[in-house]
Amino acid sequence: MKITIIGAGGKIGQRITKEATLRKHNLKLISSKDNSFFELNDANIQNGNIFDTEKLTEIINGSDVVISAYAPPHDNTDLIIDASKSLVEAAKRANVRLITVGGAGSLKVNEDLVLVATPTFPTEHKAIAISHKKALENVYQKESELNWTNVSPSAYIFEGERTNKFRVGDDYLLVNEKGESSISMEDFAVGILNEVENYDFPKQRFTIGY
Repeated sequence: MKITIIGAGGKIGQRITKEATLRKHNLKLISSKDNSFFELNDANIQNGNIFDTEKLTEIINGSDVVISAYAPPHDNTDLIIDASKSLVEAAKRANVRLITVGGAGSLKVNEDLVLVATPTFPTEHKAIAISHKKALENVYQKESELNWTNVSPSAYIFEGERTNKFRVGDDYLLVNEKGESSISMEDFAVGILNEVENYDFPKQRFTIGY
């Protein structure tokens, strides 16, 4: 499958790239990093501005699916909203399926409460969580034409191991028997590539967790 990965050099993007390489997909990477960083031979790596919709359309044209792991700067987290709008428009123009990495903050802990609104949600992560929630609700969930999927990690996502043992859910935060919500970046990438190949959540948000 021809897959374009945006933000391939980031922490999550690296894991998605590694998992897609393991599955022998045909990859195009959008990153400022070079081949030596990814340890790939003859990788198709391009620089691209996610906000340049016209150029982005040209880059992703011909792909079967685009995966975006774009992360906005900490001092302007609402850029994820503008990035999402550009991604959606480019994917529609190129007639390409779009899978984007979202946030955990918009996941429900019960019918009336989302994670970011809970009293114990870390203050330092609130801005990005709220921005991801806005992107989900105001961009993706209002988009009826594009074949999109938004993927939320669990509350705690960490650099760990690829166990290939996890659960998937829809709008509710996944927790274990101790009430903990977590997922390694490696297993998060496995779950995303499973979605690429199995197509279980068209025009939906889903989540991955232990």
